[in-house]
Amino acid sequence: MNGRSGWMMTISLCLVAGQAQAAPQRQQPRPEIFNNLLQCRAITDNVQRLACFDQQVGAMDAAAQRDEVVVLDKSELNKTRKTLFGFSFPKLPFLGGGDEEDGDKSQEEGVTHVSAVIASVRSLGYGKWQIVLEDGAQWMTTEAVTGRDPKVGQTIELKRAAMGSFMGKVEGGRAVRMKRVS
Repeated sequence: MNGRSGWMMTISLCLVAGQAQAAPQRQQPRPEIFNNLLQCRAITDNVQRLACFDQQVGAMDAAAQRDEVVVLDKSELNKTRKTLFGFSFPKLPFLGGGDEEDGDKSQEEGVTHVSAVIASVRSLGYGKWQIVLEDGAQWMTTEAVTGRDPKVGQTIELKRAAMGSFMGKVEGGRAVRMKRVS
């Protein structure tokens, strides 16, 4: 990493041993290793400040190699949220969930719908289907699909619905209740 500040632009989210670096407005506690790095900015002597940065960046790099620190940019974070869409997790600040005090704000920040291409379909009988998406996510209809059966290559729109449920709509069809199975 070149320069004293080049590495700072690459850090957008830092997780250390299960702790998350959340958006500044949430005032979540930051991991100690990240705080140590930020404290280097207060050193007025240029040589000492650079030495501090070098030492702390080395410590972060070593922690990352031991999988104690994970660095994600916003694009990777959004991709992770979409991959996990449909699963139930505790409210995790770095995935768009927040404290109970946030109310529905955390729901707004998280992914509320995804659009994907169907990779495979399998009839479960009685009009129900198991649908595998291109990213490997597996969904199952919990009510019968009427009209057109889902087909490989079609686009499916999955949305959050009331009380933790999900609705899926395959091209040209009506929305049916679905659940994520893997």
